Amino acid sequence: MRMWNGSRGVTLIELCFGLAIVAMLAGLAVPGFRADLRAGAVRSATYELLAGLQQARAGSIVEGHTGVLCLSDAAGNCLANGVSATAWQAFLEIEGRPALLSAHTLPAGVALHSSRAQLKFWPDSSAASTGTLTICDSQRVARPRAIVLSQGGRARLATAPEAACG
Repeated sequence: MRMWNGSRGVTLIELCFGLAIVAMLAGLAVPGFRADLRAGAVRSATYELLAGLQQARAGSIVEGHTGVLCLSDAAGNCLANGVSATAWQAFLEIEGRPALLSAHTLPAGVALHSSRAQLKFWPDSSAASTGTLTICDSQRVARPRAIVLSQGGRARLATAPEAACG
């Protein structure tokens, strides 16, 4: 083989040092990425839940039946008050039977707490059951978020205390 004097390549030792520096920088960045991912999961669950509340309210007004949003388990069964949920569903009560509008499962590691078992919207568009929905990160990396439902049926975002997640 021919030897090239003054070649512009890198040696194996230089390559190993370069990879070690890249690995250390990546290791420093991972915790920040984890926090961003958890905050994104909580934010996504919050906006999906907000959309579900609006869908239940609008469906109630348009169809003339009571709209309901309830916390549910993975099988779609509404849960009792004070229980942490991994899913929710919105439906209309038509002749005593639920007509499903939408149902969503929360992202992994996100839990939902509510001050009421079911939030109801009445068809006259000016009344709803009041309540607070708190979206929590079970790993406690991301800050919890809250949705407060007024008696008029309007939902607003609010800050939630860490203690609300239990």
